[in-house]
Amino acid sequence: MPLLNSPTQYGAVTKTFHWGTALIVIFLLALGLFMGDLPNGTLKLQAFNLHKSLGITVLVLTLCRFCWHLISRFPGPVETLKPWENLLSKILIKSLYVLLIAQPLIGWIFSSAAGRSVHVFGLAVLPDLVSPDKSLAKSFRELHGDIGTIIMIIVGLHIVVALKHHFLDKDQVLRRMLPLVLLLLLSFPAAAADNKWYYMHDDSHLTIAGKQMGNDFRGEFLRFAPDITFDPDDLAASKVTVSIDTASLDTYSADRNDTAKGKAWFNVAEFPSAQFETTAFRKTGDVTYEATANLTILDVTLPITLPFKLAISKGSSDKDSVATMDGSIVLDRSKFKLGSGSWSDPGVIANEVTVTVHVVARR
Repeated sequence: MPLLNSPTQYGAVTKTFHWGTALIVIFLLALGLFMGDLPNGTLKLQAFNLHKSLGITVLVLTLCRFCWHLISRFPGPVETLKPWENLLSKILIKSLYVLLIAQPLIGWIFSSAAGRSVHVFGLAVLPDLVSPDKSLAKSFRELHGDIGTIIMIIVGLHIVVALKHHFLDKDQVLRRMLPLVLLLLLSFPAAAADNKWYYMHDDSHLTIAGKQMGNDFRGEFLRFAPDITFDPDDLAASKVTVSIDTASLDTYSADRNDTAKGKAWFNVAEFPSAQFETTAFRKTGDVTYEATANLTILDVTLPITLPFKLAISKGSSDKDSVATMDGSIVLDRSKFKLGSGSWSDPGVIANEVTVTVHVVARR
């Protein structure tokens, strides 16, 4: 594992800082919750001294991590994240950095104002930052507790979001920060097969084309979520499912968009998504394949066969491979009960609708 960060992965040094700080912070939060309720005695004194020592350790680690990132820049954002997710992530991370620096300093000031110097693991005594002051000590004790609560919320949110990205979104957000041992455990058995792909949202498109009153129209589903397990050498173990947000259809006409969401068409209030699930793959040429799948729209599920081309370009390692898939199929919208009432007339909207898919994914 390289020491420095790469454009797509965190290096060994950053991972060490991250997980070392994370374990200490979680332990500190747990210790802070109960140490005040301990009976007076040596155990309570030891708990408070350990809390202070570890707090100073977090301060040093955070400052070192900040300096390290001046040398080794953060990787770029994960391609599957939306712009608002990237922005929120940056805000939370920077806020956490600030709090992890401020919290130990506030605790240090609180100890100084309370007349109790900070002993660091019995090795050194830090100088007091302020003179003893009961009123100041009370204020900083309350502030220390409030910030601890905020840190606990941010850390909890951080954990939930990371797990969501790994197990639900199945993207690279958590994987690129995991230590090697955890990465192997969470990737098994996918790591052995090495056939999991993560689609790149901004480079992938799902479009439709049809005729309205004899005139061509086009549209695009702006939100769809593929779950891709594919190995050209093991088609039997390959599987692709796609959830399509039907409300995200943009036909470049506000009136047509509103109509498409209504009961006569996609009825998004009752059926918010369409589902595509493969049942088999067949290779038809050097770079061509067929996917047999079930397509569910509204309450209708029908088998379809999607022909597609696949190009896989390998980077410096298999993990840097990029796959580009292009496929197209003509569907009969009437078989899926799309367009009821007056919309069922093929002279208004033709029954044949061409669906084109372009997916770019990386391992």
